[in-house]
Amino acid sequence: MSTTLNPEEFAPASTPEQAKQTDETNAQKGSMESATQPDTAKPVAGGMMRLFKQRNFTLLFGGQTISTFGDALYMVALPWLILTTGGNVQELGVVLSAYGIPRALCMLAGGWLSDRLRPRRLMLIADTLRLLLMGVLAALAFGGHPPLWQLCAIAVPLGALGGAFTPASMSMVPDILGKDELQAGNGLMMASMQGANLIGSSVAGVIVAGLTSAGTLALDAITFLVSAGSLALMRGTTHATPDASQAETSQAHPQASAQDAETQISFWGFLRTSRLIQIALFMFIVSSLVTGGLIEVALPALVQGPMHGSASGFGFIMGGWGGGALIGSILVGMLGKYKHKGLIILLGGFIIAAMFALLPVGGVPGAVVCMLIAAIASSGFSVLFFTAVQMNIPSHLMGRVMGLLMFSSFGLYPVSTILTGVLANHYGPVIIFPIDGIVLAVVMLFGLTQKVLREL
Repeated sequence: MSTTLNPEEFAPASTPEQAKQTDETNAQKGSMESATQPDTAKPVAGGMMRLFKQRNFTLLFGGQTISTFGDALYMVALPWLILTTGGNVQELGVVLSAYGIPRALCMLAGGWLSDRLRPRRLMLIADTLRLLLMGVLAALAFGGHPPLWQLCAIAVPLGALGGAFTPASMSMVPDILGKDELQAGNGLMMASMQGANLIGSSVAGVIVAGLTSAGTLALDAITFLVSAGSLALMRGTTHATPDASQAETSQAHPQASAQDAETQISFWGFLRTSRLIQIALFMFIVSSLVTGGLIEVALPALVQGPMHGSASGFGFIMGGWGGGALIGSILVGMLGKYKHKGLIILLGGFIIAAMFALLPVGGVPGAVVCMLIAAIASSGFSVLFFTAVQMNIPSHLMGRVMGLLMFSSFGLYPVSTILTGVLANHYGPVIIFPIDGIVLAVVMLFGLTQKVLREL
């Protein structure tokens, strides 16, 4: 993008009282922008592939695809390393917790750092440090039997850096693309992550068998090098395009100074005034509580128990989810701009709810179909919703708001798995699916009552 607008360029009102009123008005307009103005923009000419003509997006897409592939290898290599070098399942759980807890907690800090340092710089720092840590872990693995304390000492900073990286990566696409390109860009990025995860998970076992766990961890370190290199090669990134009211303010007050940033709406002020962000937080929290335990706890228990399936059957079901997520990401990225994206988002939520509720009915084949359809709808839901939210976040708050949304999505994962495990243990896994489907459907019904969401 050729436009490089900074938040500091937007001038304040002439008096403190007017400035406060202007900030509150702009925040309300930001959250209601798509609901009050008709969406007349047309799809970008050339479709999704046109985005690859932009150097920064191509580098981001390639680097993050390779890095996600490496993450999939790590998720197989680390457990195999622990379990084949004298460790046990309990130690594996400790190491995964040492990674997962800091990752969730540092998403909030990562959002703040992203706004201070800019997303690309924070991502580059995080990838460089993770490259070094993964290199140390690979060296320890080549040495034989790394003790538990060494694995945890590496897992904690790896998780913290991964958490800080996440909101920055979610802020990166709106930082380098214009609003008309944002939906296609988000679709392509999600498709790349789903595809890399799908391929990585499929071949990880073969790679670990051929290279050993140590060699696979070294390969993961190389993927961090590729990601850091792609970020380093980017040219200066741009900021998200301001809304019309901000642009008019900037034109009316050309003598803006560095003090202008202090008059912008604060993070907490934005959360208080943006109804769309409040709805997004609520929906993400409920979805996290429902889907995490359902997929990770209730589903394998259902396959192994009432369905009398095997590990391969569970793999087919998860493959249906991965394939559907990939298809959905590509399809929604190819869509043009429509006036009623909010209704499409809610329809996707209802489809997910229905598929979860019906999943135990048709055995393993039926579960594969349900997961495939649910994943297509879930990807469409996520891309459209995230794009709508990103377009309504002031650029100087992008990292913090995305960090809060990511924390609401991932931070409650342990609660979801524990709660689902307790319920499944007492009442069986089958009942979890219709209950979670009903909860999701109720949340979508609530969304239908919200004008700001309906009229996106």
